[in-house]
Amino acid sequence: MALVMIVDDEKYVRESLGKILAKEGHEIELAATGDDALKSILENERKPDVLLLDVKMPGLDGIEVCRRIRSNADITIKNIPIIMITAYVQEKDMSLSAGADDFLNKPIDSIDVSMRIKCILKIKNLTDELERTKAYLEELRNARKGAH
Repeated sequence: MALVMIVDDEKYVRESLGKILAKEGHEIELAATGDDALKSILENERKPDVLLLDVKMPGLDGIEVCRRIRSNADITIKNIPIIMITAYVQEKDMSLSAGADDFLNKPIDSIDVSMRIKCILKIKNLTDELERTKAYLEELRNARKGAH
């Protein structure tokens, strides 16, 4: 299944979300800080399929992590679906402005998080397929130019 990275400074939130999603067959990666999450995303060859990202964290907060991911030149990083986790209504606009795809309200409902992950993975699969098709068409275009 999908690799879901859960980033939250609250251990209970990380672990409870991890258990919910692991029961559905997802692989789980946990990070306690925004810095840890970014380091893992940048250094590991396998990128998360979905990022659950808390807005309020000490150090590098979720909004800044989201901005850095969206501004990365590497499309495999830039296009990671991001679901922000927040308890505050005013943070929803900031999250969407930073490039988040969706958000979850705390306390998190297990059915809600499961459905949002399923929906965002469907969109990710379509986006990935579109990117592969675009790359293939570009190869064909280049080959055709080389033949003339």
